Amino acid sequence: MESESIKSSTRSNVFIAVDNLRVWTPEKKSWWRKEPIKNEVVILNNVSVRIKSGEFVAVIGPSGAGKTTFLVSLAGKCNLPNTGTVTVCGSNVKDLSQGVVEVLPQFDVFMDSLSVKEHLIFMIEMKLGSTKKFKNKNVLKTLLHELNLEPLENSSVSSLSGGERRLLSLGTSLISSPQILICDEPTTGLDSYNASLVIGVLKKLSLYGKTVICSVHQPSSDLFREFNSVALMSEGKMLFHGTRNEIKSLFERLNLKCPVNYNPSEFYIKVVCTDSFKNISELMLDRTENDAYYEGNGTTPMISAHVEICQRNWFVQVYLLLWRSSLTLKKGIKEYIVQILITTVISSMILGTCYIGISGTTQQGVQDLRGFLWLVCSEVSFSVSYCALYAFQNDLTLIKREAGIYKVSAFYVSRLLSTLPRCIIWPVLYVVLATLAVELPNHFLTATKFVLVLIVTAVASSAYGLSMGALFTSSGMMADVMPCVDLPLFLMSGAFLRISSLPHWLYPLKYISHFYYGMDALSNIYWRQIDTIECPLNSTTTCLRSGAAVLMENGYSSDFVLQDTLGIVFITLLWSLLGLFGLKREENKGYAY
Repeated sequence: MESESIKSSTRSNVFIAVDNLRVWTPEKKSWWRKEPIKNEVVILNNVSVRIKSGEFVAVIGPSGAGKTTFLVSLAGKCNLPNTGTVTVCGSNVKDLSQGVVEVLPQFDVFMDSLSVKEHLIFMIEMKLGSTKKFKNKNVLKTLLHELNLEPLENSSVSSLSGGERRLLSLGTSLISSPQILICDEPTTGLDSYNASLVIGVLKKLSLYGKTVICSVHQPSSDLFREFNSVALMSEGKMLFHGTRNEIKSLFERLNLKCPVNYNPSEFYIKVVCTDSFKNISELMLDRTENDAYYEGNGTTPMISAHVEICQRNWFVQVYLLLWRSSLTLKKGIKEYIVQILITTVISSMILGTCYIGISGTTQQGVQDLRGFLWLVCSEVSFSVSYCALYAFQNDLTLIKREAGIYKVSAFYVSRLLSTLPRCIIWPVLYVVLATLAVELPNHFLTATKFVLVLIVTAVASSAYGLSMGALFTSSGMMADVMPCVDLPLFLMSGAFLRISSLPHWLYPLKYISHFYYGMDALSNIYWRQIDTIECPLNSTTTCLRSGAAVLMENGYSSDFVLQDTLGIVFITLLWSLLGLFGLKREENKGYAY
């Protein structure tokens, strides 16, 4: 690239040294069987190699050769058991400051509703700071211009072609002007034109001193000629590393000459895959001698200055993540309104119609009001929690890709805050529409209190749904576990059994039920205003003569304001901590590649 910001940070002699790198998948055992379920599998077998600054390396080899694991190890992002070292200028790659090494993954992961410019603004804001600063604004302008994305800056990511998505992903990796760029299959799924375009950009980066390492699956002859260095892998071993002329000469010395008009890379891969290839030891010996060339003159090169990545303040991270979520919501506002109309307006009107004219001043009305309050509380709670349940399903890969850019806690809090519009709109619509035909004492004031209670209950329900979604990331597992957890929680609401009749060992369960706190508050707000309930003279059943008697029968609290407020805050924090634990566990599984 021709920008001065990129030129100035690439004139270094970065030196990558890989020594005896061994990576394997651990053996998996079952507690009821002595034999392992899955044996240990070696992916990389004592790989050693030296790579100079400015090399444009093509890592080639058959499927299963260990290319992706090798690249991820070079980036310091391998989460599998391993031994050996990967150093850059004598420092362990994992100890380098963020941004020195960047990865261009094989599969692009974006929030597809964002525009190209919005995505880059978000990443620059997170990595470098405010885009209002001149230098950061210049980085944005440079990336759009030099990656030919200017005409597409207002296009949504979902509308981009495969090549354009790769360029956008490359732009994201180049924000910090990394010294080493590692690309996993950068041409996968691209036609010849787009593949050539991406490789051309990568080659230009290497010409300005950056070390660019790419795994390529059977590149065309034209693309193969763009690389100035080749690394040939097979069965987890590094068979060769050197220039294209050196690998050609080596194979010819082994009486393995590439036919005229035959793709050299395909020929090398085909040769090492054949059972008749018996020269691996000779090839490995020659590769070791060849790598001595890359040892240099005994001096240790230094990493030149790159754009320093900053760690944004936690609150700024939450704000930026909320901003990104709001852009998604804004562009899907029509679908959101339709969802509200279908799931909220229609169901609340049906609810209001079924309970038209009910009052809690009669014995029959007592049961009706109990059912009405339960349905309003449960509809809001279930709707909000199940919407939140799948919030992380499409975000987990994004979280793993963006690991280190922001904290997982900031991501979780932003997700919880992004549910607030739903937590406010749904209770308002349910109460306003469902209570139109229901007799409420001090109708407006009581309805307002109902709304406030349902809003805080909805927030707790959202935290509950997000927690379940983070703890059980498989959609099938969610569908199995969620109803099992819902059952004891909504039984604690008092709508189906008397809470006072619960066994002592089960009684504490109500304190983690958002249904209980919601129903307790709604019931107290309504029944405390009912002083007298009609009692027929010829009644043979127990007659509840006041709202206080109804509350006592259900086992609801007397000091409901303090208890329910503290309870809602407690379970919101409890579910949030569990959800954060689930996200942290996913992050600890390692980089998603």
